[in-house]
Amino acid sequence: MHRQGLRRLPALALLAVSLALPAAAQQGPAIPTPEEFFGFPMGADRQLAHWDDMVDYFNLVGERSDRVRVRELGKTTLGHPYLLAVVSTPDTIADLPRYQAMQRELADPRATPPARADEIARTGKTVVLIGANVHATEIGTNQAMNDLIHRLATEQSAWMDHLLEHAIVLLIPSQNPDGQRMVVEWYRRNLGTAYEGSPLPDLYHKYAGHDNNRDSYMLTQVETRYLNQVLYQEWLPEVYLDTHQMGNRNARIFVPPFKNPPNPNVDPLIWTQVNQFGQAMASKLHEADKPGVIWGELYSGFWQGANNTNPWWHNMVGLLTEVASAELGTPVRQQRVAPYRRLRVPRGESLGPRRGLGLPLAPPSDTQARMNYPRPWHGGLWTPADVVEYHALSMEGLLESAANNRTTLKRNFYTMNRRAIERFAGGGPYAFVIPAGQRDPAAAARLVRLLQAEAAEVDIAESAFVADGSVHPAGSYVVRLAQPFGRWVKDILEPQRYPDIRWPYPSAPIDKPYDVTAWSLGMLLGVETVQVERPFEADLRPLAGPAAIPAGRVAGDGGTYLISHDTNRSFTALNRLLAAGASVSWATEEIELGSNGRYARGAMLIGDTDRAVLEEVAADLRLQVVAVDLPDDLPRLSIHAPRLAVYEPWGGNMDAGWTRWVFDQHEFPYTHVRGADLRSGDLHERFDVIVLPEMNSIRLIQGLRAPNVRPEYRDGIGAPGIHNLLRFVEEGGTLITLGNTAAFAIEHLGVPLVNVVRGQSEEAFYCPGSLLRITVDPTHPIGYGMPREADAMFVANGGYRRARTRSTSEVRAIARYPDAPLLRSGWLVGEDRLRGTGAVMEVSSGKGRVILHTFRVQHRGQTEGTFRLLFNSIFYGPATSGLNAAATTLDAH
Repeated sequence: MHRQGLRRLPALALLAVSLALPAAAQQGPAIPTPEEFFGFPMGADRQLAHWDDMVDYFNLVGERSDRVRVRELGKTTLGHPYLLAVVSTPDTIADLPRYQAMQRELADPRATPPARADEIARTGKTVVLIGANVHATEIGTNQAMNDLIHRLATEQSAWMDHLLEHAIVLLIPSQNPDGQRMVVEWYRRNLGTAYEGSPLPDLYHKYAGHDNNRDSYMLTQVETRYLNQVLYQEWLPEVYLDTHQMGNRNARIFVPPFKNPPNPNVDPLIWTQVNQFGQAMASKLHEADKPGVIWGELYSGFWQGANNTNPWWHNMVGLLTEVASAELGTPVRQQRVAPYRRLRVPRGESLGPRRGLGLPLAPPSDTQARMNYPRPWHGGLWTPADVVEYHALSMEGLLESAANNRTTLKRNFYTMNRRAIERFAGGGPYAFVIPAGQRDPAAAARLVRLLQAEAAEVDIAESAFVADGSVHPAGSYVVRLAQPFGRWVKDILEPQRYPDIRWPYPSAPIDKPYDVTAWSLGMLLGVETVQVERPFEADLRPLAGPAAIPAGRVAGDGGTYLISHDTNRSFTALNRLLAAGASVSWATEEIELGSNGRYARGAMLIGDTDRAVLEEVAADLRLQVVAVDLPDDLPRLSIHAPRLAVYEPWGGNMDAGWTRWVFDQHEFPYTHVRGADLRSGDLHERFDVIVLPEMNSIRLIQGLRAPNVRPEYRDGIGAPGIHNLLRFVEEGGTLITLGNTAAFAIEHLGVPLVNVVRGQSEEAFYCPGSLLRITVDPTHPIGYGMPREADAMFVANGGYRRARTRSTSEVRAIARYPDAPLLRSGWLVGEDRLRGTGAVMEVSSGKGRVILHTFRVQHRGQTEGTFRLLFNSIFYGPATSGLNAAATTLDAH
């Protein structure tokens, strides 16, 4: 055991000394301290508690303490327990449903009179949720939870009595148990070796990696759905704290307030309370004489996408802490710097961390004291015990303030819910309509289910109605904004407009957003939504259960089965049918079936299979299948199951992770390949299609090269991999690049394209994450099933024209940015530079092709409206006959 960890940890135990009373005799079996249970104190140098042991500890505390109830919400992606602990007084723990019912009453002022709300505010309890470890390498957040649950379960003090009498504390000790296990096992494997600080070889969440807290409105991952269940279905807490860790260069902890700009759809009272509790945490840290507390910088008050921000629009106080990291369980030493000094970095030099080299970190670059950073960090030793202690202090400050402000918090929750109803009752806007008759009814139902999952109220029209002068058919969904969480509905469905902030003077550089600036849910899903400004009359019925998708069936008696290309579920069916041995082709002309409707190009034609197989697939996937007899000479493109590979570098790649998730959800079989696989040659003998997710060329070619990387996880594809990819395409393979990996294809594979916005200054062109209009050619197989206009997620990507080279490769644009207004949602500077350029291109080379999806076609598993472009590309490349795929050619630049 390392002395430093043991020496510094008693400060944590002293936090409550001034408030504590002599401990009362414990009743029943004693609850061991974390040190007694795990064999070391939390934060001890080079010691980490493993999730499996934490599950045992939390369950033991729950069994032995009448203050604590521990429940498994379900299994994680990899099958491990996801826990929720509830802590309060024993009588409260015995009567939890009553307190949950109180929260539901406060959440609906239409059903709860003010007098009843006032009674609940006086007699109820503040509900505070604290979550940890969503980012698995931020391991101190998780270790601190062991100390917190022990303290809450055992401490006998006036302070603790006051807390438990006034609050119900919900704890999620790890929001990413799979990653926690990976990190601890990896750290233990490398402990005491030259690779002690080595990066993990894979993502610390199977699919999402660090993006796993960017899933709050799409709910793709089961872990996010558990959090959502606690927040918006079971408990509706007034306060939610998401504990994180950050880099270890400057400040030691971030607490709210957040940085500008504030999102205009959030009730201003939320910002007041966010700031109040952030400063309560800062106050507790400063009471303990801790340096490096910063607020008002770094983290966004505008972005919808994070776990901690989503509650704002639900009138809940969403909080974030970010504590400076150690090297997992290993202390770090940082060079000290004199106060008030701002370092200037000589050109070409780096002051970044020097992990794994046994050298101290570069000194802090920001030691300027200011009102929102009154006592800067000047460098020195930073240990895991420091990380745990900062988390403990900030959580103590929050819980103390939440208990002290119980009545105000509960009244304000009720007030904001009432104000949301009042704000929208008269319109401006009044509602969103999701019209019946969508191109993909299942996508519309998914949109409604996502709204319902976060406690939004949705109605369905029993008959046609008129709103803002437009007629909408029966069966349309209507989401009126005069509801408690109407602010969230408005923010998630309307187009975003990120403010072009130049502060503190008009010519200041762009104030960059923290993440993407667009999350308009209908656009992401390819679903039409209509914003209605004025109140209207309609025969509406509340949607009691989840939005329904029409039952699937097989109609008709012919020998060929037709499936529309217009829904992503068709590809799940296609993969199942190919695996079952069916013959599949795509019609390359429209099919007119009279009373059975018209099928656009790309209709999936299924043969050589029993009707019972089609009926099972149709019923399970809720697809409409028609059995018809078609002429033998109908032009068609033969489709075969492709041998698909997805490349991912060692160290993990989030775009690759999301690509794998999308493929798994739609049942694409694929091989997960690494650098050595592409270096080994004979790619065309093993694969038909290779997908290169978004990454920069250096990472793709070189891989991980730092000295602390284990040898087996170094290197990328290298020069041999480049040669083999060239040969793969020349021999007939299809290479698909995603996002900015187009640059690799241009620079190293000779693709004759040029990115016309590359190298532009941010003043000339800037698009950090916005939804842009694209036009699609639906007569090309890559565009089958797509509307002629769609919304593309553009995250600092490019616009492409053919380069003036001697290349004989044919270049076709299947999707492009039109010569028309492009911005649909978010922020875009210099859009005229992007107009008329290519967005999805096919470039021939030898017998094969490179297909470049230059925007985020499957961004974070959210852009379901453009998935089909990627799916089509996978099948189109290896297709064998019947091709007639003329598309728009690109002008030279």
